[in-house]
Amino acid sequence: MHDLFLPKWVGLRKSFRRRAGRLFLDAIQIEVTSRCNIRCVMCPVTVLAGRWASHHLPWETFLRVARAFTSTKFVHLQGWGEPLLNPRLFDMIKVAKDAGCRVGFTTNGTLLGEVASQRLLDLHLDLLAVSIAGATPQTHAAIRVGSDLLQILNNLRRLLDLRARQKVPHPKVEIFFLMTKTNMAELPAVVDLTASMGADELVATNLDYVPTEDQNGLKAFACHSLRQAFASAIEDAKGRAKAAGLAFRAYPLDPEEVAVCDANPLKILFISCDGKVSPCTYLGLSIPSEIPRVFNGQNLSVPRAWFGDIREQELEEIWKGPEYRAFRQRFVARRNAAVARSLTVIAGFTPASHRVFPPAPDACHSCPKLFGA
Repeated sequence: MHDLFLPKWVGLRKSFRRRAGRLFLDAIQIEVTSRCNIRCVMCPVTVLAGRWASHHLPWETFLRVARAFTSTKFVHLQGWGEPLLNPRLFDMIKVAKDAGCRVGFTTNGTLLGEVASQRLLDLHLDLLAVSIAGATPQTHAAIRVGSDLLQILNNLRRLLDLRARQKVPHPKVEIFFLMTKTNMAELPAVVDLTASMGADELVATNLDYVPTEDQNGLKAFACHSLRQAFASAIEDAKGRAKAAGLAFRAYPLDPEEVAVCDANPLKILFISCDGKVSPCTYLGLSIPSEIPRVFNGQNLSVPRAWFGDIREQELEEIWKGPEYRAFRQRFVARRNAAVARSLTVIAGFTPASHRVFPPAPDACHSCPKLFGA
């Protein structure tokens, strides 16, 4: 690990070389493993266990992806599994950092021990997102089954303490709170917890992919009967966050169609641990059959969407393939329509409430992300 302490001019030289090249992606998301050590009630790893393919991304496959790191700004090393289970995660971080990329991943926090925390600091990881589902151990454990909230919080405090003692700014530590019907009342208390630990930001996210009716019943998103109570919890959380000086953002409670979802398939792609290149995690699940999805009360099946295999092709070749370009062009048309509409609204020709987009790709019509989830 001594080569981490190379002179600063080496890093600057690499950064200059990278900027001089052509960037075509904001981020590459890589599923370093589809395995997990807990069983969250809403996760396809749990719900689709009978069909789920559990394995780590092979090192050789990762190295093929790494050839494209000079074409992206950010590398996110996470898919549907727990990244810290992959024994080569730290090597992957180093390769991406050496390529001049910002690097981050999302974790359930259970394996964030002292040794792992120190290695992440040594590697200058840029972003660490930790997922929790409550302010109390009981609420959290009922959703993220097999994990102990107190252990996760202790792990986080230790990492943040190490960061403070070493006087380094990174990694930025974000807490991700999954909003559900069963835990929304605890969101304000989660703000207090996050602020007391010294984490950098709290993000309240929606349960956006639901494979069966059981998970659909958990959603706080588009839950009209409880909307007022949920909105009050978010407002309380915002007030507490402002008072504590904590960065806080909450995803919307109400569905509203967007031109391009925040998975942003125009500038981001997802590579699953079997090497398939997809527009996002929601279309790249590790199952051999069609992807089950509940949307607007309907049980649907959506084909897994992938446009190439990184084990067989270079990433830029896949990105430029005709089918992948046609997929993205549907979102380009929607984005252009949104811009044109905004201009006509500003000019006073179109009512602000009037919104019509060209159709999204078929696989995206029934995805809650297209409606702001």
